[in-house]
Amino acid sequence: MSEPIAAIPPLSAAVRAYGTSGASSVGDFGTMVGDAARASLATLRNAEVTAARGVAGMADVQEVVQAAANAELTVQTMTQLRDKVVGAYMDVLRMAV
Repeated sequence: MSEPIAAIPPLSAAVRAYGTSGASSVGDFGTMVGDAARASLATLRNAEVTAARGVAGMADVQEVVQAAANAELTVQTMTQLRDKVVGAYMDVLRMAV
C-alpha cells in the first residue's frame, strides 16, 4: 500500500560522503529518535572522558574545548527537539475529536 519515498539525490550524496546509514536503511521514527539519543549520549560521554583527560594533563586544551563545545551543541539540540515534541503533543491534545 505505502511505497517508500525515493531518495533525494543531494541527500544520498551526503550520506555516502559521511558514511552514515540514512536513506538506504528505512526505519521508523522511533528508531531514528533512539539512534539520535544514543549518538547524543556518546557525544556527552566523549566530552566527559576528554575533560577528565584534560584535568589529568593527558589531553590538549584545544581538544577539551572542542569536546565541550560539541557537548553544548548536543544538549542545545536535544533540548530544542524535546520542546518541539512536547509542543506537538500539546497540539494533539487540543485537537477536537
